[in-house]
Amino acid sequence: MLKHKFRVLKVRFYSLFSKINRSPIIILGNQKSGTSVITHLIADYGGLTKTVDIPESWWPTLEDLLGGALPLEDFARKYSLYFSREVIKEPNLTFLFDQLSHIHPAAKFIFVIRDPRSNIRSLLNRISVPGHLPQMDEDLARVIPPNWRAVFDASLWDLPDGNYVEVLAWRWVRAARVYLNNQDRIHLVRYEDFNADKLQTIEKLAQKLGIVQKREIKDRLDVQFQPKGNKSISWEAFFEENLDRIEDICGREMAELGYVK
Repeated sequence: MLKHKFRVLKVRFYSLFSKINRSPIIILGNQKSGTSVITHLIADYGGLTKTVDIPESWWPTLEDLLGGALPLEDFARKYSLYFSREVIKEPNLTFLFDQLSHIHPAAKFIFVIRDPRSNIRSLLNRISVPGHLPQMDEDLARVIPPNWRAVFDASLWDLPDGNYVEVLAWRWVRAARVYLNNQDRIHLVRYEDFNADKLQTIEKLAQKLGIVQKREIKDRLDVQFQPKGNKSISWEAFFEENLDRIEDICGREMAELGYVK
């Protein structure tokens, strides 16, 4: 608790002397889609300053940001240290794209997408929640940290009601639509393509963004920047009947993004 308070005070102090960067590289995408590794590698490749997550934007502040009670620009001014850097990543900002574009009018955007079946499995692995349940019971929900519990709140994200896997599927769709509706402004990175050739993906992305290489990143390509999910269990075994729900909800966007049912 003391460490947390010190970090918050430190951010607030340095924010007094920081200016919002109007032309950063902003990395968007759902939680557990690969945004962290792309952020670290592209920033390291170009020797750029980076923000990796903005804890102050998490629950309960998240409710005010999504609901409009707290304009993103006011939040950005208060915590300008985060928004002053050359590369900025916070998954929740994906759902505030219009406001984000206004704050950073000359920004270059990257969107990291991942197959929803792998994305949702990884997210549930992260908080030790099984994927096959018809509903999440109260005892299980109670042990999930508040920030993660918020991703299951359909009303918070303005999503259709459903069981916990359906809510995550609809949330994936909403995130995907941010890219699909703004393709002319956003560079897409499919997590699966990145895994197939990590160095080439970063090099091509840097070229598109006009980033000149300042550092060697070959020794960092396989660094685990986030807790690793369990990929050994198949989608069918992990989700059981919930797999059909994901594919039904996400089917159209999956097809548009090159994912096969």
